[in-house]
Amino acid sequence: MSPTKKKTIAIIGGGASGIFASIRCAEIAKEKDIDVNICVFEATTSFLRKVRISGGGRCNVTHHLFDIKDFSLKYPRGQKELLSPLQKFHASNTIEWFENRGVALKHESDGRMFPVTDNSETIIDCFLKETHKHKVKLQNKTNVTAINKLQNGKIALSINKDESFIADSVLIATGSKPLGYDLAKSLGHSITEIAPSLFTFKIADPVLENLSGTSFTNATLTLNIENAKPFAETGALLITHWGLSGPALLKLSAWAAREMMHADYKAKIIVNWLSIENLSDAENLLKDIKNSNTKTSIGNAYPKALTKRFWLQLLVKCSISKEKNWSEISKNELNQIIENLIHCELSILGKSRFKEEFVECGGVDLKEINLKTMESKICSGLFFSGEVMDIDGITGGFNFQSAWTSGWIAGGNMALQESGNY
Repeated sequence: MSPTKKKTIAIIGGGASGIFASIRCAEIAKEKDIDVNICVFEATTSFLRKVRISGGGRCNVTHHLFDIKDFSLKYPRGQKELLSPLQKFHASNTIEWFENRGVALKHESDGRMFPVTDNSETIIDCFLKETHKHKVKLQNKTNVTAINKLQNGKIALSINKDESFIADSVLIATGSKPLGYDLAKSLGHSITEIAPSLFTFKIADPVLENLSGTSFTNATLTLNIENAKPFAETGALLITHWGLSGPALLKLSAWAAREMMHADYKAKIIVNWLSIENLSDAENLLKDIKNSNTKTSIGNAYPKALTKRFWLQLLVKCSISKEKNWSEISKNELNQIIENLIHCELSILGKSRFKEEFVECGGVDLKEINLKTMESKICSGLFFSGEVMDIDGITGGFNFQSAWTSGWIAGGNMALQESGNY
């Protein structure tokens, strides 16, 4: 049976979620014999920009974690709401989707998943090949300036200066760009408080001086913000030119995104550099070093998990000469070292963006979206996917998975919405 009606779909935003939704929409339309015209409008010159730069140009596609409840716990905003969507399209489905299209993925020890090529262009090529195969129209340098619901149920987009585009269904997949929030608001949606997520901390302290690039495989961080509950995270930590970064710190920044913004990014962070759980273990570690190295200078005998450069800076922070022999170290000095090893308090002076992979927390209020379909509860025919919604994950592939999941659901339902199959 030939299709009886042409359905026009507009997708605003040519990023991960928008492009993924366009492919899913085309596939469902083909499967159900629905004639669709799918147009993706991207304001900038290039599509899939975040995909290109993610994971240092390798593209952290998803995370190697297959329990849906555990997976949902990686989202500071949206964890309960994502449980149902993740049942429909999860990390295992993402792996299968790419493998069915000739892209094999691998996982690393921390669970992050990348294409085996270690090149984000592999993911981009796959997407562009699929859009080409399904005749999805990709239009760059196309700025959607306004959106209006028409009396006949269709939705009109104002494009660039004087063009218009009429669609049966529209997906807003603009990521954290203000445009998406403005378009959603113009159709009656409310936007929750926007705040940067996944940022690094600016810290100036003797213990970090000239140590850029020094890393710790397992540090424990406690973030103390005035008038807020403490936040804690354990994992890899990195000293940078401006302060601290690394997976553990980025996770911390995601959980405390709004609280840190309210505090103007001023707070205290307590670092346990070795993740030693209790005081007595730290005491025993240093006493063993002291007893085995009584005639050795303190600068030359230190915990194996630390670099010498870091240890020397720790001594500077404690005001202890590196030339002193271990036998000369007083109990008070030993306590000072222990304190700075497992309870090192640093002042946070501000934030820095994490490369270009930043995420915003906040977005279209999830109460106003039917998460079974990703359709607006306020404006029929309007859909949302990706970061424009009030959903964000910690670092490690979780934000891309939310983009794939919501794009997959939105794309399928946009194809079906008016065909009588929805």
